[in-house]
Amino acid sequence: MNKTGTQTIETPRLLLRRFRPSDAEDMFRNWASDPEVTRYLTWPTHPDVEATRQLLRDWEAHYEDGAYFNWAIEDRQTGQVIGDISVVALNESIEAADIGYCLSRAAWGQGIMPEALKAVMDYLFDVVGLNRVAARHDVNNPKSGRVMEKCGMRLEGTLRASDRNNCGICDIVCRSMIRSDREASGELRIELQDHEWPFTHADHDRLIARAIVFDEDGWFYFVRAERHDEFGDATLIETSGGGVEPGEPLETAILRELGEELGAEAEIVCKIGLVSDYYNLIHRHNLNHYFLCRALSFGEKHLTRDEIEDFHLNTLKLTYEEAVCEYEKRRDSRLGRLIANRELPILRRAAEILRREKDGLRHSL
Repeated sequence: MNKTGTQTIETPRLLLRRFRPSDAEDMFRNWASDPEVTRYLTWPTHPDVEATRQLLRDWEAHYEDGAYFNWAIEDRQTGQVIGDISVVALNESIEAADIGYCLSRAAWGQGIMPEALKAVMDYLFDVVGLNRVAARHDVNNPKSGRVMEKCGMRLEGTLRASDRNNCGICDIVCRSMIRSDREASGELRIELQDHEWPFTHADHDRLIARAIVFDEDGWFYFVRAERHDEFGDATLIETSGGGVEPGEPLETAILRELGEELGAEAEIVCKIGLVSDYYNLIHRHNLNHYFLCRALSFGEKHLTRDEIEDFHLNTLKLTYEEAVCEYEKRRDSRLGRLIANRELPILRRAAEILRREKDGLRHSL
């Protein structure tokens, strides 16, 4: 499990972000004081805005916990906070989460809740790396169930007289999605923020080509770097790759980078996806295009002087499990956490693709 915490998520109509105490007025007015919204929930309507404000202070204090996931649903057109969606139960041992949500009555029936739920589910699967995401609703609240259905959750069953909400003891309908239910094809698109350094402004973008490199024996190849600069002192693991030169196709760039950093002749298997992230310390927005590449042979590297003398760049040959452990171990530095948040979802998707490719080959024999 990748403990990335509550990162900002953007959808066409919504901004899913961390709550702030200044959201108290919107939250109280739009849903926390409305008995129709809280009818099937387990918490009572708020008596006044001060109760809402105190709750938001409590929530805000938890955001430094990487296993805490609680988003305000902000309408991008109006700037108002109109609901919330959160992980209400997390079981790290089986990589599973239960989601709860509520929405302003004025926003019902517009497809907003499915849009928010789908975005959070994608984040929990693709970024956090969960295997199961579930949700529950009162049997007398089928509209909530339809939100889950629209997001691909499967019906598991009804637990009779198993919970209590504002209507009393109730039957609960359970729905879920697990990782194998999802379509593994298609490119990932992940948006990440930098919570290690404060954001002031981003004054430049950097287009980067990166690759998960593997060989026919199941080994994965990464680079190891040592940094002693404005980011601090750190030993890091990272995928091979680098900046795309002006006018250079991404495919050309990644094969060039693999030759330079790993000494690898490689072939591109597929595009894995795009991760947008930020290095606030140097005011940079990174656009990381990731590929899955098969190494065909290894020869001489062509490292720059900085890569040799400043970063002491060398190659790491690891199993998938060893690579995951290495990324987790490097979370002891700020930059290590940013890199792990960005690359673990990509590594996980690469392993899924290779597993399906192997299964398909076995079934064809």
